[in-house]
Amino acid sequence: MPPVRRARCDHRAAPYSGIGWLPRSSRIDDDVDLGSSDGGGEAVPVPHDALTPVLVRLPSAADVVRSAATCRRWARLVARNAAMLSGALPSLRCLTLGFLHQEDAGITARRRRASAAAAQPCFVPTAAAGKLIGLQSPSRTALADAVLGLGDDRGLLEHSRPVAARNGWIVLELRQERYTDSLKLCVCNPTRGGLFMLPPLAGADKPGDYTCALYTGHDLATPGPLSTFFRLLIVYNRRACAFTSLRCYSSDSGRWSKEAKRSWGPKIGCLRELGQSVVVCGVAYWHLRRSAFAVRVDTPEPTEVPMPPTGPGVRNLPRGWCSLGVDADRKLTFIDAGLCNDLDDAALGKGSGAAVRSNSCHLSVATRSVFRPGSGDDRCSGQWERIEGRFIRLEQLKVCFGEDKVPPFGEKMTLRWFCEKSGNLLFTLGEGTSSPGAFVLNIATKHVEKVADGIDCDSWKNFVGYEMDGAAYLASLSRS
Repeated sequence: MPPVRRARCDHRAAPYSGIGWLPRSSRIDDDVDLGSSDGGGEAVPVPHDALTPVLVRLPSAADVVRSAATCRRWARLVARNAAMLSGALPSLRCLTLGFLHQEDAGITARRRRASAAAAQPCFVPTAAAGKLIGLQSPSRTALADAVLGLGDDRGLLEHSRPVAARNGWIVLELRQERYTDSLKLCVCNPTRGGLFMLPPLAGADKPGDYTCALYTGHDLATPGPLSTFFRLLIVYNRRACAFTSLRCYSSDSGRWSKEAKRSWGPKIGCLRELGQSVVVCGVAYWHLRRSAFAVRVDTPEPTEVPMPPTGPGVRNLPRGWCSLGVDADRKLTFIDAGLCNDLDDAALGKGSGAAVRSNSCHLSVATRSVFRPGSGDDRCSGQWERIEGRFIRLEQLKVCFGEDKVPPFGEKMTLRWFCEKSGNLLFTLGEGTSSPGAFVLNIATKHVEKVADGIDCDSWKNFVGYEMDGAAYLASLSRS
């Protein structure tokens, strides 16, 4: 009898289902209830309205997670009140779990001849990831373990390129073959497990250089932390064409939208250098020269949003020295980095009477401008406004130099990724700094965490920060 042919998987239903990074300790017998007693006494049910205030007053996120792991009923209660709990517990408002990266091009080429694990993107966890999901050190198998499990398709993510991430979802460009005539993308959620394959863009539909933005169920008017809905926007240039194109894939329709041309300006010639997109109120933004490039992504058909050509405090800096961000009021902001000269305390102590520059600088990060949305009556979506007093001096992170002046925009440091929900800024320092490595800076608290060490960090490619919303984390506990 011939083998039964397996039906083709619909990409709207995840064809791959891994174990995910979430704790599985809540898989407890359904018969276990809140009022059960080891002494054999009669169970006394505890009403939900009595338990919820108790959960809100727990001192930490870890205590809420442990409560959810006690039994399925408690897990469902935590999930039902996820939004309220995540707002009441500061440590759960968002979880920056780490970031993905790849080595430089030469190392990647050599790794093609190495083991399959070495060809995977590397995930570097933060301290929060170690406490909440158990990832303690960098891993090249953590992503595949989470979204693919231990099946025969482990090679799917070999040489894949991280291109975007938001709200727990990651976008990967699949590159198993060295050369291909199509663009193959997938969207996965390593925290919950599962991977969605998108229809490839092949032939005349294959884009050239591109950048992308991700819109998820958490961005909807009625947020759904557990929703598998997503919309992926790609902005790309066609070869031999003088325009920039826009296209969206929606998980609910299961197809790519029609190609749309950029309507408000010339072809963008540096798409690979635009870097991360930031999504605010349904609009995806990229830093572009002295302002931003904006595309509405909360509709099935993408449309460009007109932006002012410039604004106070928004500078045309080289890639790596500036970033777009989001403030506590969910407004778009412009952030840049710089080097501040240290004063030679020894020289000052000798009574020279004048400030003497030392042979080192320290790193500084400043939020310079905020974008205020407008009515749109003047064919513009708003305006930039300069803000003062948001300057962070990182005096413990120094850049040393010799007699020659430090290049104003050298490659000693790079702003890599801004985490929208938590306000964490990820950056790397390279050779010539006092502490080369990868760091997480919280813009609000000014707290700095070093998550990786070594001068190689500044040469990493395809760096994508991974952040999960706290409400989604709590809500997903009931699914484990």
